[in-house]
Parts: sequence; structure tokens; C-alpha cells
Amino acid sequence: MQNLFDRLAAVALGIKLGVLVAIIALLGGGYYYFFYSDMVDEKEQLIAQGEKLDKEKKEYEKRKVEYLAFRNEVNSLLEEQKELLRVLPKRDDIEQFIESVQSQIELAGLSKVSSIREAAAPVEMYVKIPIRMSLVGTYHQINHFFKNVGELKRIVNIEDLNLQPNTETIATSLTAPVLLKANFVATTFQFQEKASPGSLQQKAGGTSITSGGGK
Repeated sequence: MQNLFDRLAAVALGIKLGVLVAIIALLGGGYYYFFYSDMVDEKEQLIAQGEKLDKEKKEYEKRKVEYLAFRNEVNSLLEEQKELLRVLPKRDDIEQFIESVQSQIELAGLSKVSSIREAAAPVEMYVKIPIRMSLVGTYHQINHFFKNVGELKRIVNIEDLNLQPNTETIATSLTAPVLLKANFVATTFQFQEKASPGSLQQKAGGTSITSGGGK
């Protein structure tokens, strides 16, 4: 062993430096191969994974915005559908409608009212339900009645209106109000997704309603 150290001591300084450099390079290469290269690969994998997660996050945020917009649109459509079904119901409910009109007749103080339901008529996605009516009252009473009918929740159209002096009543005095007879068709509507021809072939039925509110 002593001979080995003596030989190394006798070697020239340049050779010693070369051997030292070779040892350091060997150690550095081993470190890079076994440790640093693995760290670089792991870093690259982490960077790629981070980029992937960032991309997924952006896609998620985009889908979230689209979902919220879609949900708001659905809620808006549902509200519109509720409002549509409120004014354009799926069910006939014609008796309830007649009762609503009757209450407006009484509030307006009209009298001698008749109501005849005519045949329903399909129009695209809805059905027209016409009711031919006749009533007697003063001009202001009739005008008040039409105004109240227009404020009903259900859609009502007044068609074929005809006003003429009521010849069936005779004024008791010169100060008595002039009574008019109003003939018209009050048309309401029913929503129908798929028209059923059998359900639409209804015969017009007559129902007379008399109100004692007018004088």
C-alpha cells in the first residue's frame, strides 16, 4: 500500500489533475444519469400534467358557464310555459270561463244575458272556443264589462260586436238611461299539442244565463 502511495506521489502534477478531472466527470455523469435526469423527467411530467389540468380547468369553466346559461334558459322557458298555460290552458275549463264572465256581467250590472257555445275550431297549436253572447245594459255598463273581461287571466277576444238600441225595453221617464243590446262573440283559447279531430267535432250547445243586476 505504501508503494502505491509513493508511486502516486511520484506521478506528475498534470497527470494528477487529469485523473482528478476524470473522477469528477465520472461522479458527475453518474449523478446526472441516476438522479438529475430522473428529476428533469419528473419535472417535465409535472409541467405537462399542470398544463393538462389547466386545460381541463378552462374547459370545465367553459362548460359551467354554458350549463348555467342553459339552466337559466330552461328556467325562463318553464316560466314562459307557466304563463302560457295560465292564459292558454290545456284543459277546456269552459264552465269555469263562463262563470268568470258571468261574474263580470253581474259586476257591471248587466241583464238579459244569453250564452251559446259554438263549435271549437283548431288553429295550429291551439283551439278557438267561441261563445256567442247577448246582453243588455247602458253604454257605460257594457264598456265596463268589456274592460273587466280584458283583464281576465285567460285570453279572451271580443269579435263580431254589434250595438243597437234595445227595443224590448221602454224607458219609464225621460231621465231613464238608454239601454243598448250588445251581440258579440267572446272567443277564448285552449292549448293543444296534438289536435284530436274527434274532440273538436263538438256540437254547439246553448246555455242561457240571466243576470238580475241591471235595471
